[in-house]
Amino acid sequence: MYSLNMGSRSDVIVEIGPITVTTDADEFEDELSYLYVQGGGDCPEMSIGAIQKALEESLPRSYIYVFTDARAKDYHLTDKVIELIQRKQSQVVFVMTGDCGDNTHEGFVSYLKIASTSSGQVFLLKKHQVNEVLNFVKIAINTRKVNLLAIDFSQPSKTVYSLPVDTHLREFTVSVSGEEPYIRLLDQDGNSPSAEQFTELLRLKNVYIVNIKNPGPGNWTLDISSGSSHTLRVTGV
Repeated sequence: MYSLNMGSRSDVIVEIGPITVTTDADEFEDELSYLYVQGGGDCPEMSIGAIQKALEESLPRSYIYVFTDARAKDYHLTDKVIELIQRKQSQVVFVMTGDCGDNTHEGFVSYLKIASTSSGQVFLLKKHQVNEVLNFVKIAINTRKVNLLAIDFSQPSKTVYSLPVDTHLREFTVSVSGEEPYIRLLDQDGNSPSAEQFTELLRLKNVYIVNIKNPGPGNWTLDISSGSSHTLRVTGV
């Protein structure tokens, strides 16, 4: 980031990059250690351009996680990013600790559009909750999951879905992002899953994620709700 003083005016030019492409975990950690936070208060941010570059450099069907505390300044790039997502079939998940105080602004709405198009989600969190989300991310990126269900709700609702499960599905994960999220699962016989099957991956005020292992074939019942607009995602392995 460079600051150019022009009389009484200060203009900031933000450059995205350089980009690190590696398959070496140690190199990746080294590059992360070089990042530092300076000043803060930059709201909005040039985040859509960064997502565009990540999509251009990454392999098809990649998982892209965006950590930010601000809405997008460069939301005019949203259509280009959506076109890239449709071509590369990648998923974009936003982990946000702020939105510049206006979640109706097009800079925030652009995140919702990108997440919806890619079957991703937008998680609105407090800063101290980010580490809990990172633990979930570690699990998520270690599995080659497939999308089973992706629905966006524009208002609070309580909904029941039937999820067909075949003999090839080893496990599935249900995620609801919204205020006061609720998930209840019943197996093909109408029973709650056993303690051996059920794992609570993440439970926060605005995010609830659970996992079912060895579900067995048949139609599972998903009872989900939220006290606000929300998203439902179901993935399987």
